Amino acid sequence: MKKNLYYILFLIIAFIMLYVSRIEYGSFSLSKSMKACIIAQKKIYKDRNIEDIKSFCETEISKSLNK
Repeated sequence: MKKNLYYILFLIIAFIMLYVSRIEYGSFSLSKSMKACIIAQKKIYKDRNIEDIKSFCETEISKSLNK
């Protein structure tokens, strides 16, 4: 019984840590994707305005997240 208690306690702590890390670093991935998209679009379309590129990247990334 004591052995099972340690196993269950370990699983609960692991789930909590995974949940916290997802909340903490979720926006980090999104911001890196935005920056990469902006840099790539600016290299491809040198004559476009940066605001147009930002809005394009926001819509494309939101589309891919909603799939």
